[in-house]
Amino acid sequence: MPNKDDVEKLSRGQPTRKKIGNRRIGHRLTQKERKLFESAKRQGFLKIPVVGIRANVIRIYQLWCESVGRELTIKHDENG
Repeated sequence: MPNKDDVEKLSRGQPTRKKIGNRRIGHRLTQKERKLFESAKRQGFLKIPVVGIRANVIRIYQLWCESVGRELTIKHDENG
């Protein structure tokens, strides 16, 4: 099970202690994705816009939920 610090490091493209990432998959979040991730941590769910999001933000949020013992909740924003 990952810890919060490792998930934060992974989301910034830094090496983690527990080696939770994969070198073939880019986990570093863009500025827009970082805003979505930070908002999801506060609100308790990840709100996905219709376009413009990569699967890595979902994976980072999933790992963060695992690390804090929170249920993974994803909502799709119909308005974009």
